[in-house]
Amino acid sequence: MNSYQRQVLPAPVEIVSDGRCAMGTYNSPIQNVNLTELKRPLGFAAPSAWNRFRLKEWQAYQISNEDWFICLAVYNTKSLGTAIIMAFNKQEQKMYQYEQKAPAWKINSPKGLFGTHCYYHGRKITIDFNNQLENNLLNIEFKAVGFNGLPDLSGKFAAFHTTEPIVIVQPFSDNRPLYSHKALMPTQGSFTFGESESLFSKNNGCVIVDDHKGYYPYAMQYDWVTTLGFHDQHGMVGFNLTDNQIQDPERYNENCLWLNGKMLPLPPVKIDRPQGVERSWIITDKYQQVNLTFTPVEGVPVKLNVGLAKVDYHGPTGEFSGYILDADGNKITFDHFIGMGEKKYVRL
Repeated sequence: MNSYQRQVLPAPVEIVSDGRCAMGTYNSPIQNVNLTELKRPLGFAAPSAWNRFRLKEWQAYQISNEDWFICLAVYNTKSLGTAIIMAFNKQEQKMYQYEQKAPAWKINSPKGLFGTHCYYHGRKITIDFNNQLENNLLNIEFKAVGFNGLPDLSGKFAAFHTTEPIVIVQPFSDNRPLYSHKALMPTQGSFTFGESESLFSKNNGCVIVDDHKGYYPYAMQYDWVTTLGFHDQHGMVGFNLTDNQIQDPERYNENCLWLNGKMLPLPPVKIDRPQGVERSWIITDKYQQVNLTFTPVEGVPVKLNVGLAKVDYHGPTGEFSGYILDADGNKITFDHFIGMGEKKYVRL
């Protein structure tokens, strides 16, 4: 079996130059995420306001230590905004979910991670992502109060962008890109849940960021899994694996393994669910480099079918088993790692 290789380059300063997109996989940040300067990103001449409306944007984090797996996200689909906090207690094997829908104009989705502020400030949820990538620092602060049947919670973290990211600008079609900046990083901070506090240090706490913007097709669909944590032999490790609508996935995909502060690009994967979304997910590739099973523990299903709008979404948290081969053919095992997955179809 041939080994998989994909070209990884230093990032350009900006995504768009003279109306065209710099497609590729990069291992450093892009300073100017200037997607709104694209010419005909939807494949036809359209008002700039319509192009901006079709640009889906979000910033999300997964945060983990030995006790908690936390997912934070601020979504702006332009037709609707969503702020979400999910906190999974690893000892209890229980998920606590806090979510608030909002008009899209209440969501602030900035351009990139250099000196920007992504936020949602609502009555029950506040989320602030203060991005200072110029200082290799991402600050995270959040709070949820007044949800019936759920304890109040809050958190404050600093994530240190001192590791190698995967940054992708990849084509849905000609000059119609998906941009994402993902990185696994050490973190420190604290999380308060009800009356209890959990402390995170660089030795036991880690975080993945996803700064995400794309001119997605009208019918968006993808499969995705991720995890992060500390390995007895390898220290801080994690992966990101996606099967989406990008063209030519051998050349363009966002799959990677993070190991020893470095990013290893991985081949295209398939995520199979032979017994349905609530049972085991099988993640493999044709190069036999990825061999993982994801077993959902707590699900987050969303279903909607109203006229032109349809949502069929499953976003469970669960447990992984299996391995990924590193560049030298060594098995990096992920048995009992807690992470999450998504099976998403959205038509909006």
